[in-house]
Amino acid sequence: MPDRREFLSLAGVGGGSALLGACAGGAPFAGAVAGGEGLDPTARALLDELREIPVDDTHCHPLTFDDAQTDPEAFIERLALSAFPMDRYFPAGVYQRWRAGDPTERSALDAEFDIAATRARVIEQAGETVFLRYLVKELAAFLDCDATFESVIEARNERGRDYASYLRAMFADANIENAMLDMGYREGMDQGGVARFKDAIRPTRGRHILRVDTILGGLMSDDLGLDEIETGMMAEIEAGLDGDGNLGAPSYGMKSYLLPRLGLLKPLFDRGAARRSWDAFRASRARGEVPAADAQDRDDYWQMQSEALRYLHSLALEACLERDMPMQFHAGDGEAPRGIMRNQDPFLMEEMVRFERGGVMRMPQVILIHAGYPLIGRAAWLTHLYANCHFELSLAAPLIHHGMLRMFLEVMEVVPLSKILFGSDAYHLPEFYWLAAKWGRRFLAQALGIYVDAGILNRDEAVAAARMILHENNRRLYHLDD
Repeated sequence: MPDRREFLSLAGVGGGSALLGACAGGAPFAGAVAGGEGLDPTARALLDELREIPVDDTHCHPLTFDDAQTDPEAFIERLALSAFPMDRYFPAGVYQRWRAGDPTERSALDAEFDIAATRARVIEQAGETVFLRYLVKELAAFLDCDATFESVIEARNERGRDYASYLRAMFADANIENAMLDMGYREGMDQGGVARFKDAIRPTRGRHILRVDTILGGLMSDDLGLDEIETGMMAEIEAGLDGDGNLGAPSYGMKSYLLPRLGLLKPLFDRGAARRSWDAFRASRARGEVPAADAQDRDDYWQMQSEALRYLHSLALEACLERDMPMQFHAGDGEAPRGIMRNQDPFLMEEMVRFERGGVMRMPQVILIHAGYPLIGRAAWLTHLYANCHFELSLAAPLIHHGMLRMFLEVMEVVPLSKILFGSDAYHLPEFYWLAAKWGRRFLAQALGIYVDAGILNRDEAVAAARMILHENNRRLYHLDD
């Protein structure tokens, strides 16, 4: 059996050998079908089996119907994380005015702010990625059209004439059975809009996740005292977790975006300290001394209210602990400039994972979402050390495409197979869901094939591992019985 250095070299990770080729020792299974180009016989045969295994997407978002018709530039802008901060390149509201404006207004705004040229630069860069080139090839096969971006968009627009049917076809092709929908980012959709999306993707089940930041965003923007904020937050949490108060449906867990704002997270149960922090913040805000959340000194905005935020998020995590529900914590990837990139080290989550009180680690179910990327090993090691900590793949799947092979190998070095969760963080476009499921299976099959060829796993163990990762772990953690 190869040692670790040789093993990773054979896998094509950090070595100079041809990817996987040296690892294949013949075809232990039969019956591989088309669609596994570039895979060795073991991985191809595994992929055949994995295609039949349903996926549960443990972290994703509901989609509007606004993208039924698109063009190449708009498609890239909606897909690329690098386009998320587009409006922040200009004074507040200017980009929205440019997008909604007629040619005369656009021309005037371009003359003053150079909007079209800035946008073109961002879109050109996002278009020059391996990810987009790979996406075009995959979508061309699905849409049965030429493998050019323009042909793909044309074929997609034709299918988008019945956008609900297009959504349903993509979800069916990806074999997604459950979508755990984070309602904190839903592009302004009301209950009816979310229901329209959920109806379109049936028989996939859309299940709601409650976002604590969304609750607090409304309460903390008003001039309320901490006690009023706490009372309001707990009422919304109880309605969301115990009833159908999260846009008309029950919630299966919660989500927090606090790590990218504060960095080091520690639980806080001292209401007095939290109240003093909040009162000081309110007084500074009243005097006009608080910077904007997206200003150059955005750290100050969050740190000035950090104790209040830590206290309130601790209460939210306590509510999950009481109900044996998981809480997702954003811990990797991240969208600039809303998240402060340097704060997203998964190791900064350790104290919240421990959730210690009175000298006892109480260990609520915590999911580190986004694979800790690019600090995959740190998220994996934290998950290895703490029984209540879980590793989740979204955004890395599908954005790092071929890099998922390296990610799966690094994660499975240390993370129990029973604690790896599949996810996409899909937003804006249904293709994101579809690609994550498609590539997730492909590169998981490749990684498991390496283990099989090395004699580390047998075929049945590899398929069982895939089932855990693709849906069983999600259903156990969220208590999905139907």
